Amino acid sequence: MKSNHITIVVSDIEKSKRFYKDILNLDSNFEEEIGGEQFSKVTAIPDLRLRFAVLTAENTDMIIELAQFINPPTKINNDFRHIAFEVEDVDEIYSKLKEKGIETLSEPVIIKSPNPKMNGKKFFYFKDPDGNLIELFNSRETLYSSRS
Repeated sequence: MKSNHITIVVSDIEKSKRFYKDILNLDSNFEEEIGGEQFSKVTAIPDLRLRFAVLTAENTDMIIELAQFINPPTKINNDFRHIAFEVEDVDEIYSKLKEKGIETLSEPVIIKSPNPKMNGKKFFYFKDPDGNLIELFNSRETLYSSRS
């Protein structure tokens, strides 16, 4: 397993992209609006729709995702702030967590999208003992968030 990204919820994605570019020299290299049943299921947020931007910097594998909620209407929603890890076998880890009594927000979900950078991403979320959200997803070269 390797760390992949953190997601920060923002109220104005354009303003935040400018801030991270001007202050930290992070570039936005991928943006997408997501939502629908599969995202609502995996996040446990009804009728979820959000816009996100992937920020990167030279000489680091660190990825920061900025997320602006469209529905529910934009507010700083800390329920979606999370850290993500790439794993080789999402289903195996999901089963191990369930065996240990760890509650997940859903079973692993596979994204079906016309965008090849999103299509096929298999992932799920769970919380640590303090309620911090953790995402685990399959490692695959064509994903927008993969550094493989």
